[in-house]
Amino acid sequence: MPSIEPVKQAPIGAEPPAASRLILFLTVFIDLLGFGIVIPFLPMFAHKMGVGAVGVGLLLSIYSLTQFVFAPILGRISDRIGRRPILLLGLLGSSIGYLVYGFAGTFFWLLASRAMHGACAATISTAQAYVADTTDDEHRAKGMGLIGAAFGLGFVLGPALGGIMGHSSLRVPVFFASALTFANFIFAAARLPESHHADRSAPLDLAHFIAPLLAIPRQLIRHRLARMFAIAFLLTFSLSALEATFALMVPAVYGYGAFGIGVLLAFAGLMQALAQGYLLGKIVARFGEVWLLKVGLLAMIAGLAPMGSISSHGGLLAMLAAVSLGYGFASPSIASLISRNTDRDLQGEVMGVNQSAMSLARICGPIAGGLAYQLLGPAAPYLGGAIVVMLALATTSGIEVRAS
Repeated sequence: MPSIEPVKQAPIGAEPPAASRLILFLTVFIDLLGFGIVIPFLPMFAHKMGVGAVGVGLLLSIYSLTQFVFAPILGRISDRIGRRPILLLGLLGSSIGYLVYGFAGTFFWLLASRAMHGACAATISTAQAYVADTTDDEHRAKGMGLIGAAFGLGFVLGPALGGIMGHSSLRVPVFFASALTFANFIFAAARLPESHHADRSAPLDLAHFIAPLLAIPRQLIRHRLARMFAIAFLLTFSLSALEATFALMVPAVYGYGAFGIGVLLAFAGLMQALAQGYLLGKIVARFGEVWLLKVGLLAMIAGLAPMGSISSHGGLLAMLAAVSLGYGFASPSIASLISRNTDRDLQGEVMGVNQSAMSLARICGPIAGGLAYQLLGPAAPYLGGAIVVMLALATTSGIEVRAS
């Protein structure tokens, strides 16, 4: 097996080396692929073990909960020992987590596997810190867009793969995900250089690494970047409310079945990937992150507000495109602004706090969206989401990039 010790130092430049970009893309893509790949058959898997609706909800939320807890811890550890070991640990842990899920025979082991995978997926913030280490300010948003594109594609293709592969066996999709993750671990061990000049002379102190977790409430509320964390939270909250109710709303309002829902989600993922992987880099160089953030928020509002209340099929595509493109512009823009306003030796920790804010949103958003749908009707989660994004837009007032 290839050594997991750093093989070389990644240079700081316009963007990470090609092999590093591919590994970072695959790392985030596979993390989200694994998150989504179990969604189509998770209720059936759980039902076979006698797990009810509450248990299924817990299985879905434990992923985001452990990601919320571990993101700032792993971020700070990566500041101390380097990004490469944490990324490798996350890939290996995810591969093992999938195996645990595939062989699980009880609810406890299902829960344990999802918790393990969520903790390992907390390395997404470390991938963002790697991008920050290896890009200059001018190209930071483009680098963050690469991570966002992988995130969007993984989340959309995961359920599709799970649905297709789950026809033969409910365990096949997770074994496939385990093999794919392990292959990326081998690739990263062989080709991923270290990006961070870590100070390894100071003694390891467990309390030092736990401190970011204990400080999450204060960091989210009182940190000098708290407004930016709030914007990331509100964005993700509104999108996760959509994700939790979309498969319920579309058949009720627009008459599509399971296949149609899959096509719509694939379309949304492609729009988000187009925004983050191609358009963002061209637009942000001319107008900057703050402008692009506001445009993205406005597009999300325009797409969310009428969703579920206008029954036109063409209108649904237009609304979905607006939400996807808007989030595709806004999410990496706010990540880039947070990074550009953070010292290089704190990138891992601060991006970890931001990831915790987004994970908290992915815990709260689906609950709020589901309650709104059940109590107020199919259009309520989307109108409510538009209001939440309006609040995010108001919060952007006065945001700027700190002078170097």
